[in-house]
Amino acid sequence: MKNIFKYLGVALAILMVSCEADPLIYNGNSNPLISFSSPTYNLEIVIDATGTLEVPVNSSSLSSTDRTIGVEVVADGTTALAGSYSVPATVTIPANEYNGILTIDGTDIAGVDTSALNLIISLTPGSGFTTGPDANVNVYQVCPVDETFFTGDYQMTHLVFNGFGVPTFGFAKQVTLSNPGGTSRTFVAPYAPDLGAFSDVTWSFGLSCNEVVWGPTQDTGVGCAATPANIELSTADAAFGNGAYDPLNDASFTMNLVDDDADDCGARTNVSILMTKI
Repeated sequence: MKNIFKYLGVALAILMVSCEADPLIYNGNSNPLISFSSPTYNLEIVIDATGTLEVPVNSSSLSSTDRTIGVEVVADGTTALAGSYSVPATVTIPANEYNGILTIDGTDIAGVDTSALNLIISLTPGSGFTTGPDANVNVYQVCPVDETFFTGDYQMTHLVFNGFGVPTFGFAKQVTLSNPGGTSRTFVAPYAPDLGAFSDVTWSFGLSCNEVVWGPTQDTGVGCAATPANIELSTADAAFGNGAYDPLNDASFTMNLVDDDADDCGARTNVSILMTKI
């Protein structure tokens, strides 16, 4: 009997050593996925100054050692000006953590303005893990805004309806604006409630040097039978212009955007909305 316990103890010791030698704790995934936390981000560059963006990079499993993943700027699709951004060549996910932070710095140089330019970033696949899709960083100029301004309850008055002949967010819609950080603002509302009972979506726009800039390609979650793609709301056309705000008075402002940006339902229209604080 003593020998049985002795052999059992040796077997357990070998098992423990074997487990300790394995640097990965897979949690059921033999090929971990490393990916950006979101498909889009905003790099806000303060006028005549700089800006910083922290991009979370997630792993589907843990590792007992640090993991370093390569980061690349994808030339195809990147329109942001060279010198206006600095992207590190690598990002590290610390040992025993699911997340790492990629810090991207921005600099206000000639040519950077309130119109967002695209910076496409990619994670480089490596041995023992796969990587998720690329991410788009919107790079644009901002002016400081009081963090409490343009928050709270607002009444929407649609000055220009969408291509379906209805207000994008509904007649006499009331929404609550929130500040997720910096000069960005968000609100929750369904798309075109006058056309059907659709799910709530969190929408975002930026306060950029007296202009209200709607974030590009925001998915409504609503599609048409003619195409598998969903309708998207995007930044207003240059000829139509962005909305406007007064940095010293948040009683009202205008918000311009494109409804059905990709013309998925044949109704691409520039829309204008007056926002009045309640």
